[in-house]
Order: sequence, then C-alpha cells, then structure tokens
Amino acid sequence: MRDLLRQAWLTIEPADYEQHMAGIGQAQANAGLMAAWLAAVAPEETVLVAGAGTGQMFDFLAPEQAGAGRMVFTDLNPVFLEKLRARLGEAATRVDDIEATQLTGPYPHAAVTLVLEHVDWRRAIHSFRRWQSRRVLTVIQENPADVASAVTPGRTVPGTMNVFREKAHPQLVPVDELTAAMAELGYRLEQVQPAPVSDGKRMLGCWFVSSS
Repeated sequence: MRDLLRQAWLTIEPADYEQHMAGIGQAQANAGLMAAWLAAVAPEETVLVAGAGTGQMFDFLAPEQAGAGRMVFTDLNPVFLEKLRARLGEAATRVDDIEATQLTGPYPHAAVTLVLEHVDWRRAIHSFRRWQSRRVLTVIQENPADVASAVTPGRTVPGTMNVFREKAHPQLVPVDELTAAMAELGYRLEQVQPAPVSDGKRMLGCWFVSSS
C-alpha cells in the first residue's frame, strides 16, 4: 500500500489537489493550525515544512504568518514544489522523502500536514530526530466513528484525486498511537488543536516538544 501511495502522489495534478483541499475546507483549516503553531517561532529560526505539496495553505495565511521563521519546503513530487515556488517566490525547496530523508538539519521547528496518512508513519517520525527538531507540528485527520476511509464515501473528488478512492488508500493515524510513538522518540505532546472540516471530520494539530 505504501508503494501505491508513493506512486499516486507522483501522478496527482496540482489543480485537482488544490480544488479538492479547498472544496472540503482542509486547506483553510490546516492554514489556521499552522498559523497558531508558527506564532511561537522566532523570526531567525528555521522551519522545515515537510510534504509541503503546492504550498496551497499559505494562500490562507497573512504574509507575516507565512514568513515566520526561515522556511525550507520539501516534497516527494518536484512538480508540486515548482507550484510552491511560483506561489511563494524565493522559497527554499528540496525534493525529499520523509521515510528516508536526506536532510540532517538542524531544523528546530518541523511541520507535517496530512502527510503521515500517506506514508509508513512510524518510520517517518524518526526523521524529526534526524532533523534535530525541538518542536514538531503534525496535522492528522480524525473521522467520525462511522467513516473508516480517508476519502468520504460518496463524495465526488476531482480527476486524478480519484486514485485515493480506487486503489491507493491513505491510512488514518490514531492520535493516541502517534502520541505514544512520539514519546518513545523523546517528544511530549504539548497540546492538540482541533479544526472542523467537511463531512464531520476534524483536522488535529498536534504540538510536540522534545524532552531532551
């Protein structure tokens, strides 16, 4: 399944992705969670935004929020990063795989938004230590109890995004399992901020702080 998801993300059209994310309110919700987390970042500190996609959420951030810290953006898909650079201008970008990152940091602040559902998340979170991150934001999706799939059954999704309904199925990450796994790596859960989106779902902004 992980390989299917990896290949799927290399075939997604940026316009389809952005239409879907804005249409269900996730781009807007994720921006709000990111803005709250960035408020504690000093202007001179580096922020790594991993799995940044096209940078769509930054359309919903004020310029001073989007510019908080010195940001580095990564993604598996180089086409997405091209769109991000067109959107944000002089953005520092790197093609990188969070499951086998080539970056070493230090990146004192690291954020991953709706990334862990699409990778081997237990392997991916080890990258936070490799990046030497003191603070970590993970945004994960929480569904109503009666909806198991990441894509809501019956919801129409645009074009190439249908791959996530048809063959490459993202796997939701339970917040308690994530918290326990992060604790094993020396990260304490500081707070969880919920943001409601379409179909009764919530985005959960989980703030972790290194205990070492």
